[in-house]
Amino acid sequence: MKSHSLKFLRIVVAVVALLALTWLFVDFTGAAAVRLAWLAKIQLVPVLLAVNVVAILILALLTLVFGRLYCSVICPLGITQDIVIWLRRVFSSKKNRRLGLYRFTPEHKAWRYGFLGLFIVVAVLGLISLVPMSFAGILDPYSIYGRIAGQGIVPLWRAGASAVAEAQAANGNYLFAGEVPAALANFNIAVSVVAAVTFIIVAVFAIRTGRGYCNTVCPVGTILGFLSRFSLLRPLIDESKCNRCGSCGRKCKAKCIDTKNHVIDLSRCVVCLDCINNCTQGAISYGFRRKTVKKAVAAESTTSADKTEKTDSSRRAFLVGTAIVAGAAAASAADKVTDGGLAPIKAKKRHKDAAPAVPAGAISLRHFRSHCTACQLCISECPNNVLRPGTSLDGFMQPVMVFTDGFCRTDCNRCSQVCPTGALRPISVEEKTAWKIGTAVVDPEICISAAYGQACGNCVRHCPAEAISMVKGENGHMRPVVNESICIGCGNCEYHCPAGRAGQLSSNKAAIYVNGIEVHQKI
Repeated sequence: MKSHSLKFLRIVVAVVALLALTWLFVDFTGAAAVRLAWLAKIQLVPVLLAVNVVAILILALLTLVFGRLYCSVICPLGITQDIVIWLRRVFSSKKNRRLGLYRFTPEHKAWRYGFLGLFIVVAVLGLISLVPMSFAGILDPYSIYGRIAGQGIVPLWRAGASAVAEAQAANGNYLFAGEVPAALANFNIAVSVVAAVTFIIVAVFAIRTGRGYCNTVCPVGTILGFLSRFSLLRPLIDESKCNRCGSCGRKCKAKCIDTKNHVIDLSRCVVCLDCINNCTQGAISYGFRRKTVKKAVAAESTTSADKTEKTDSSRRAFLVGTAIVAGAAAASAADKVTDGGLAPIKAKKRHKDAAPAVPAGAISLRHFRSHCTACQLCISECPNNVLRPGTSLDGFMQPVMVFTDGFCRTDCNRCSQVCPTGALRPISVEEKTAWKIGTAVVDPEICISAAYGQACGNCVRHCPAEAISMVKGENGHMRPVVNESICIGCGNCEYHCPAGRAGQLSSNKAAIYVNGIEVHQKI
């Protein structure tokens, strides 16, 4: 396998990884949650927050062996930037493509370590619950891509899928009818603005500076840069073959090749292998570092006598590295597909005094807010559209449960299975029904039965915990009463309450609603 084949292999693995992670966000059947959740759980910041020691060691070893391969193969935002950079090259003039779009620049240490320090400070404040961890998530590349996918790609995908489902239904095929969630069900203007602004900033960085965002702003790039300086495999410059044309430096999107001094800054190199293909003299190779180092940073000379041996060794090592990333795709588990099949009910307004509820597996509201980076993955995965991005400052962009348009199904645990940061601990379907996340509260003033004496009992019929019963009130009307000791806070009652759409009632809210609790309780 020649050098250009190594680059082709890297591109293939990166594209597959990006498509798979994107599918994890857009899939509404639950199949991706079973098969592809590991892709979110190997992202560096989520791995650190979840204290996933095994994954931390694997990523550290991957970087110490291959350099910052993570940034070119695993990180979705890094791969997205590569696509933007490629598009810039495609639409550039032939002259600019020939001359190169970039020039070597020294490391911007003040900015680089300044942003890393800011990220660490905000993350620590999040861990001690002074601010929500979502503020630190603004700089996390995985969470950035998650918001872009959740607020941009997901609505477009669902709109297209809905159009196809409707067209099929018109032709008598109802296979997908009622299965596709509403396109804008999880759309939130505040989160969308954050996602759009961040995408524009990252795209501008990519167009103007190549991988400048990764090597100036991104804390993950800086953290991995500390390790990649000592990587076993690295780009090598053979000074005996180099004619100092400068082509590699002008076309290096990381701007890390000093062609005058034959030095490569390994802390910024993202192992894209473009330089190997761009060198017409064959002076650059990717292989093991040597004991005789000519330059202090990273550039090392090689001899033609052992070039074949080193190329073979680097090829084998690179294949092993990509196998670490791509091999896990072969793992799969039994598919659990759940369907909604819910009759549409007109949306109601949320009670203003309702405390926020978070899913089972969160342990507590404090734990959830101190670990959630607001990547929006659980929101995209929720089959009943119960999870919505929060807008309050104490939980900005983090998901909260809103039961006006859906309820939390007792047979679904998707959110806890896909959460990569540990904000939601994995919980089985059987365990979920034993956890109390909130308590239903009745407002008798707008209850159809209690206030108007009409036969209803919707809340009683739909309560899976059988925590609601009808008793006679002082006015002689039957009214619902909640047994707080066994109510789990699933929101079935609030969603199915007809109050808020009954003609004789001025209220646009349900007569029964769920208040979340600070610390979840096991019943």
